[in-house]
Parts: sequence; structure tokens; C-alpha cells
Amino acid sequence: MKVKNITNSLIKSIIEGNRYQTKILIKESLENGIDIKKILDEGIVKGAEEVGKLYEKAEIYLPDLLLSGAAMNAAIEILKPHLDKGFGKSNLGIILIGTPQGDVHSIGKNIIALLLQGHGYDVIDLGTNVSPLQFVEKSKEINPDVIGLSGLMTVTIGKMQETIILLREENIDSKIIVGGGVITEESCKMVGADAFASDCWDGIKKIKKMIQLKKKKRL
Repeated sequence: MKVKNITNSLIKSIIEGNRYQTKILIKESLENGIDIKKILDEGIVKGAEEVGKLYEKAEIYLPDLLLSGAAMNAAIEILKPHLDKGFGKSNLGIILIGTPQGDVHSIGKNIIALLLQGHGYDVIDLGTNVSPLQFVEKSKEINPDVIGLSGLMTVTIGKMQETIILLREENIDSKIIVGGGVITEESCKMVGADAFASDCWDGIKKIKKMIQLKKKKRL
């Protein structure tokens, strides 16, 4: 089966919330030696983005959203051992991550959290629908090197800005990176974040760079 056929089928099964079919397609992808980056970027992440768009247009509803989320989580569980392979733990830094208040999407956040852990970062995941105050309180507790805000819905942008303003008012100097289906370079600047992640892999590169620069300044 061609890569495009598998990823398109994966997008369809995620939109339909078909957990069983999603698991079959992930297993087929691995058996056919398809690059995990392609499975994630062109299948799971695109599927998540499409689900978000349909939900915002009220073409699907909360029960559909939950089914799609279950299908995506089932896919990640199968991929998890493969994502962990070859990465050494080295305590490279502390990352606090979460989806701001008003958004319950978790797949993009879950993927990057998993990848960051595999690369050796200590990741604390606050989950979804996280209030600005929760981000502040946890930041004061753990003093993260980087705070990651992930969102798939337009309502997230306002909450990201509110969260970042509160973090700065509370003198939290962690670097802040934002990403997700509705986030762009422009909205990144608007909310006052330090960096924009166009996808999970771009996010990892930028987080690594921000932590390295932060450590150099401490020397």
C-alpha cells in the first residue's frame, strides 16, 4: 500500500473515530516500514487538524470529538515504543506543557510531549483546558526552562495571550513556545510568545535551541 493511501485512510479513520481501523492502519504502516514522522505528520496530526476544523464548524459534536480522540490515542500507544527507540535520557531541561482553557484537544500536545521525553527532557503535562493560573502555579513550583502552549481552536489564542501576560506579571522568566492548528507566526507575536512551532519536530528544534541559549547566558 502506498504511503499516501495509508495516511489518507488514517485521516479518514480518525475523523470517523474508528479506533479499530486506526490501530490496523498504524500496524500496517509500521509493517511496511513507513517513516514514523510521516505517520505522525501526514496521518495523525492532519487527522487531528481536520477534526478540529469540523468541530469548530459544528459539523461534528462532542461525542464525535471524544471518539476521534480515542482513535488518536490508540494510535499513539502503538507508536510509543517506536518513538522511544534510540533516544538517550540526559535530563536536558524541564518542559511544562498544556492546552489552554477552552480547548480540549490533546493529540498534538501528547505527541510532542512523548517526543520530548524520548529526547531526554523532563516533561510535565498539565493536560487540556488549563487555566492561566494553573500554568503560573505550576511554573512557580517547578521552574521550567520552557513552557509550551498547544491549541487547535481559535478560542485558544486569546487564552494563550492571557496566560503569557499573567506569567510575565508573576516574573516567570521561562521561555514560551506556542503551536497547534490555529497558531501562526503572526499569532505567536500577538500573544507575546518567544517562539512558534510549525510542527512537533520544529518545536523540538526550537526548544533545544532556547534551552541551549539560556544555559549559555547562565555561564
